[in-house]
Amino acid sequence: MKTECPAEKKCGGCTNLHVSYEEQLKQKQEAVQKLYPKYHVDPVLGMKNPYHYRHKVYAAFGTDRNGRLMAGMYEEHTHRIVPSGSCLIQNETANQILKGMIEIAEEMHLSAYDEDTRRGILRHAYIRVAHSIGKAMAIIVIGSEELPGAKKFVSLLTNRFPEIETIVLNFNRKHTSMVLGERSKVLYGPGYLTDELLGMKFHLSPASFYQVNPVQTEVLYQTAIDLAGITDHDAVLDACCGIGTISLIAARQAKEVVGVEISPDAIRDAQHNAKLNHIANADFYCDDANSFLDRLIDRPDVVILDPPRAGMKRVFMQHLAEMKPDRVVYISCFPETQARDIKNLTCRGYRVKKIVPVDLFPMTDHVETIVLLSRTNS
Repeated sequence: MKTECPAEKKCGGCTNLHVSYEEQLKQKQEAVQKLYPKYHVDPVLGMKNPYHYRHKVYAAFGTDRNGRLMAGMYEEHTHRIVPSGSCLIQNETANQILKGMIEIAEEMHLSAYDEDTRRGILRHAYIRVAHSIGKAMAIIVIGSEELPGAKKFVSLLTNRFPEIETIVLNFNRKHTSMVLGERSKVLYGPGYLTDELLGMKFHLSPASFYQVNPVQTEVLYQTAIDLAGITDHDAVLDACCGIGTISLIAARQAKEVVGVEISPDAIRDAQHNAKLNHIANADFYCDDANSFLDRLIDRPDVVILDPPRAGMKRVFMQHLAEMKPDRVVYISCFPETQARDIKNLTCRGYRVKKIVPVDLFPMTDHVETIVLLSRTNS
């Protein structure tokens, strides 16, 4: 596999592009082991093909030195755009759609949005490809009130890329680092994308959180469910449930599942996904996980955590230990905060039974880690 990338020295995304994949996995296992010196860390579960795994692509629009439209990632620690249409870790279909967007926008004389002057039109492109069916969702983020020639743009793009299932126009005129604005308009298709994960279907709206590496996400979630040892007698709490992916997969084995998530949009997606998969034993609540624990009446048998990089609040971990679930499965994309949080359980009656890293981000230093804990007297 050719590993030459013209943007490698500028982008800063693929820090390990010229390190053998076997060595990358070894280095990641050693990094996790340093965080857990008292425990055995399993070898990292890696990929057969560690390229073009990112099925979600963000790109910022700008102009090159010749005034031509371009789109790509920001150079590390700057706002200078590095073209990413040939990225070795982005999905190849997404790369082609991004190139097509730029060519069509050039043909229609659509300008890039300038964050300093707040003039121009095209601000970001966001493309997601469903791994299971190869269909795509394209989101065009603009910094203006409208997209001139929107119908023509949609027609040209869908004719060139029939795999595009839906196109959404998103409005973002705020001075912010956030890609998506609060208001959207569907230009083509249903406004969402459907993907399949471990035999279950999930509707993905533009703002849905969904792992970028679908192949390894199946490995991650199946490993987590297996470690949890869920039976049809178990009540499961998914404390950071997102759109219900882990909750609904767990519900196939559990007596009941409760999912809690602070995002109203995510909860709506989770409830919709439960109906889509005919899951009747999963309930979803829009709430802060910390507050939700205070109101939870029944003690769960199993608790699953998959928080953002910041991890869980200390008060949550303390309260969780007081609830005394039999097993806790903690999934994290940032093992440093995971190790910090787990100390709040190991000093309150829990022991670490298994640590399994899963590589969702080849060519980078990042790794997902699953930790299984159980009560010492259970």
